[in-house]
Amino acid sequence: MAKRKTIALALGSGGARGYAHIGVIEEVLARGYDIRAISGCSMGALVGGVYAAGQLDAYRDWVCELDYFDVLRLIDVTWSPMGAIRARRIMDELEALIGDIRIEDLPIAVTTVATDLIAQKEVWFQSGNLLEAIRASIAVPGVITPVQRDRKVLVDGG
Repeated sequence: MAKRKTIALALGSGGARGYAHIGVIEEVLARGYDIRAISGCSMGALVGGVYAAGQLDAYRDWVCELDYFDVLRLIDVTWSPMGAIRARRIMDELEALIGDIRIEDLPIAVTTVATDLIAQKEVWFQSGNLLEAIRASIAVPGVITPVQRDRKVLVDGG
């Protein structure tokens, strides 16, 4: 029996362009590779985390069915100087999709990357709550509010 080819993926940021990561993962799998590890920042963290949780198909179907008004309903505006969107509604949708799962319980190794604005250093999430790690990594400064945790102000790792 032939040994399957394995790969580790690093997925970058890119906002809506980050949805291309879904096609990349599908093509890698179609070519017979076994994804053993995945890391990402911003949309790469979101898509990689959803894939690792086994819900990439359901996520792709959900986002492909969103229309303009559905997207508007997901935006929860706040008047914070740190960002205009809380992203709570988006995170609620992700939680309904993947549940409350810890990174270390996923079937493949996952790393999400954020940036601590206080220390001006990157932060790697390789354990802990997957949704919290994704939320920290998608917090675009000035747009999506940061995550404050352990005296850190965490934003998009891109």
